[in-house]
Amino acid sequence: MELLKSNYFNTTTQAVVGSSTDTASYLFDRDTRFQYVTQGFNDDTLTASIRVNFDQTLQVSRIALVEHNLKDFTIFYNGATASTFGLTTGGSTNASAFTSNSETSIYFTANPVFATSVSIDMKKTITANAEKAVGFFVMTDTLRVFDRSPAAKGYKIKLDPTEVIHRLSDGGTRVQNVADKFVVKLNYEHITLAERDSLRTIWGNHQEMVLCPFGTMTAWDKVIFPCVWPGDFEFYQFSDDAVSAGFGGSILLQETPR
Repeated sequence: MELLKSNYFNTTTQAVVGSSTDTASYLFDRDTRFQYVTQGFNDDTLTASIRVNFDQTLQVSRIALVEHNLKDFTIFYNGATASTFGLTTGGSTNASAFTSNSETSIYFTANPVFATSVSIDMKKTITANAEKAVGFFVMTDTLRVFDRSPAAKGYKIKLDPTEVIHRLSDGGTRVQNVADKFVVKLNYEHITLAERDSLRTIWGNHQEMVLCPFGTMTAWDKVIFPCVWPGDFEFYQFSDDAVSAGFGGSILLQETPR
């Protein structure tokens, strides 16, 4: 369970792509029904690249690729293909370079590096000789890594649709869907004073974050989204009659607009 800083990639002016510049904005759109798809690179002998430039040097330790079709690809930083990320979670490699990947969504946990850019060289696709495609590309760093997940009854997640419901004269219903947004509520008990103060700082910043509840390199459920923490800060209440039992409360996270 991880709360992350906002996605460093958030505007098309950061992106340098070899084709399909008109769809580069889809790379930082959580809605993966819209994908960045190359044009003229439907050949496994051709390499297509994406480079994301930062305005300043930033620490990067988390990367997500959601709904992609890449078999052979390398993710690196500062424009040097040899500067791959050292991965710290289980997978087929200890570096962010793959030759026979079959996963279509991957969450990378890496050793922190200071970078001015992050790039991906896309070489071969899972289905041979297809255009290279990526749905959502996240690069960021941690705000808080929870040492435990909440109990099952304390983890409530749903997709909240924004929709217009039309009740027709014959009794039928028609729905016009605008967008579907994640809403998550995390309930924690028995947290320490230091943990409470850390959460208080995050809440008090009132800034956009990214939530990734259960990111993995294999069989990932693909749940990752930009969010804010509105409402009250509840963690001043004690979990039990004894002060030493620690504090409890809930964290409400709501997905932000595109």
